[in-house]
Amino acid sequence: MQNIKEKFNQLLQKPIVIPAVLLLLTFLAYGLLAHRMGFYWDDLPFAWFLRFFGPVEFIEAFRPFRPLLGPIFTVTTTLFGGHPLTWQILGLGIRFLLGLQVWWLLRQVFPTRQQSALWTVLLFTVYPAFGQQWVALTHVNQELIPLSFLLASFIITAYLLRNGFNSKRWIALAILLQTLGLFSTEYFFGLEILRFFFILAIFAETLTEKKKLLTKTFLHWMPYLIVWILNAAWTYAYYQSTSYESYEINIFSTLSPLALINEFITTLSLAGFTSWVGAFGIFAAIDGSVTQAIAFVILLLTSLIVYFVMQGRSEQHETQNQSQSWGWWAVTMGLAAIFAGRLPSWAAGLPLKIEFDYDRFFVSIMLGASLFIIGLADLTLREGRGKIILLSVLIGISTAYQFSVANTFRRDWANQQDLFWQMAWRMPALKENTAILTYELPLKYAADLQLTAGLNWMYAPDLNSRDLPYTLLYLKTRFTPAEIRAGNPLDVPYRTVSFRGNTTNSVVIYKEAGGCLRVLDPLYNTAETVPGASFYLINAIPLSNLELILTKAPAPKMEPSIFGSEPKHGWCYTYTQAEIARQQGNWEEAANLYREAQKENLNPALPVEYLPFIEAFAMTGDINTAIKLTERAIKGQPTLCPALHTLWERVSETVDISDIGVILQKGCAP
Repeated sequence: MQNIKEKFNQLLQKPIVIPAVLLLLTFLAYGLLAHRMGFYWDDLPFAWFLRFFGPVEFIEAFRPFRPLLGPIFTVTTTLFGGHPLTWQILGLGIRFLLGLQVWWLLRQVFPTRQQSALWTVLLFTVYPAFGQQWVALTHVNQELIPLSFLLASFIITAYLLRNGFNSKRWIALAILLQTLGLFSTEYFFGLEILRFFFILAIFAETLTEKKKLLTKTFLHWMPYLIVWILNAAWTYAYYQSTSYESYEINIFSTLSPLALINEFITTLSLAGFTSWVGAFGIFAAIDGSVTQAIAFVILLLTSLIVYFVMQGRSEQHETQNQSQSWGWWAVTMGLAAIFAGRLPSWAAGLPLKIEFDYDRFFVSIMLGASLFIIGLADLTLREGRGKIILLSVLIGISTAYQFSVANTFRRDWANQQDLFWQMAWRMPALKENTAILTYELPLKYAADLQLTAGLNWMYAPDLNSRDLPYTLLYLKTRFTPAEIRAGNPLDVPYRTVSFRGNTTNSVVIYKEAGGCLRVLDPLYNTAETVPGASFYLINAIPLSNLELILTKAPAPKMEPSIFGSEPKHGWCYTYTQAEIARQQGNWEEAANLYREAQKENLNPALPVEYLPFIEAFAMTGDINTAIKLTERAIKGQPTLCPALHTLWERVSETVDISDIGVILQKGCAP
């Protein structure tokens, strides 16, 4: 038994073990569902720009925001194209690379604390507060590649100091990588302070006199400090220039002592504690779902693997009592990196929240938070099995948490594709300069301007102009109540393209979670059919012009990599075709659609979806079926009674009806 244990410990010392563990963690946290992921948030517009205007378009597209970021997008999209799966794989690769870089860096700076460095790397790899790994096209280019540049610059600096080299070429390379990491995006502006601490820690091993230590540290940091100051000056000047069109710098309005104390407490609480504790929430209620079961398996598997790896390496390297000095280094550097990472978003007046989409700001905080937690653990926990178990479980739960978040992205991508297919079924074509208006759609990781890219991709597949023929707008974010009126001009710029239209040329849509896409209008889908809806939506319904929908046009061409294959024709296909039939006044077709759906055991997800079929059966003389469906609708959603009254009053203008009033009075009685 002892022999087996020794062989196992020897195996754990092989150089390949740590990369293998990092790769496994990366895959379990972010890669299990990669083949079912897609584009989210700004990914879809970026993919659209690439498809219709080419990679060079990113240079101009980013000029008003981050002018030195555009070339990164241009290079990567030229090399890798715009397929969602490609970018998910690239996201996994860069996340794995970042873990290796942090591992290499910390080993250079703290060669005697490899165990603690490895704990830091493992936590960094699955840091739970940053939950946007799958917004891959955006974040690989916008944050992860610049972070990799900056870490590479740190590694060169540490390597040169650790080995006593003073190569001007390597220093120049470190400065070049620093420049690429800082000037391309403001996210990591504050993290340059870590280089100072790394240099300080290396020199502190041999220098005990503080003055000499600080002097030597500053001298070696000076070239990078100059670049940092230039970056600060350039960033401030550009943000104040007329060329800049994004967030304003609001740092001067938040410099009061009370605001600073509040920001300190909030940032430390969220980054250093809540982010980790919150990961346990995935098991707060046992729901028996497949997702939770897989997450539990990931928790067990990851915890066990990390435990055995760390236990074996601990027995080989760190059986003696360790000094707490590294703990203080890690806590100090961690705190500095947490607040340095928060600096850019704080300066822009943006809140730090562990929720989409503000959790993107944690990408610059996750290294500091990981250092802080491991430093705190080294200061407060005794070396031994208990500490290894605790940290292994923390890494396991963080990995399982990231998988659970990944599943929400998987569902949202499926919902996006489902939405576009229902649009294609209900609106085969639209007249140009049409605005699609809605209050909000049941999507978490895409909003209106992002969906506008998909809308134009679907309805204008041969676009060669910068004038968008279509747009999708959320009423709650793009309009004031006074602007929701006929004849109001619409001017919607988006980077290098724009939509110009008028609210008169609008189609209003509505979709509840789990329900079918509905086109609202002043005749059939009125305000009475959306009881409890926002006044924004209610006020927009009179603007909905069904004549803009070309129902007899051929179906749009749907790019498979974006929209997926056409789904099986289930209930929502039946419903959208019934709305088309009703729009055309083809009641017999609508009634037949319901009969065919019944043969396939298809039924409405929501009671309101009975309405076109109630009217169809009533208008074609099948009053009994119409009454039966009316009773079902009332039973399922009594708040539809006003809409049903209006529907039957409309039918009574054409069809002789005698007893429906009694049924409505009985079913809708208060």
